[in-house]
Amino acid sequence: MSAVNATVAVALITSLSTLSAAGLAGVASAWVAGRQLRHQSVLAREERAERRAIDHREMRREAYEKFLSQADAAYRVLDDGWIALPFTELRRWEAGFTARRALDEAYIRVRLVGPDDVAERGAEVLRSIGDEFRLHARIVNGSPDAAGNAAELEPSARSGALRARVASSTEFVTLARRALESELLAAPRTGPGSAGQDGLV
Repeated sequence: MSAVNATVAVALITSLSTLSAAGLAGVASAWVAGRQLRHQSVLAREERAERRAIDHREMRREAYEKFLSQADAAYRVLDDGWIALPFTELRRWEAGFTARRALDEAYIRVRLVGPDDVAERGAEVLRSIGDEFRLHARIVNGSPDAAGNAAELEPSARSGALRARVASSTEFVTLARRALESELLAAPRTGPGSAGQDGLV
């Protein structure tokens, strides 16, 4: 009888040990699976945050480049106007209006994507270009029968306008680069070797 009891006891102990081992293995497996899911969830959030940061930086870069492109188009119209002889053709005035309107529209995008200091420098570019158009119109309208072009009539005005162009555009580009670089540095990284987009920086 005691031999039977001993056999039963050994069997019970073996069964309990097996069950305990299986339970511990299940708990460990569930813990590992839960940890993996949490890690994957964190990675997914970081990837979404990085994607949003990259998309926003790209949006800013495109807005800045569009604005600079439209500013350059306005400068080309002005350059043609300064050397035109005479500046009485309607198409030249229409080209100036079209260029400034396109620049205004591009500036709206700069204001939307920010930051404020870049938008303020963009406003300076707008004012500088507007001032140059008004300066040129004053010279042309003030000397309708002059033999020379506007640049010849007032060379100092022309050189001053060019200096204003360089100053306002350079300040805008400097701050635009800084804004893009700060976004690149602040963007979350989900793995080694992450790199930013090419653009103004």
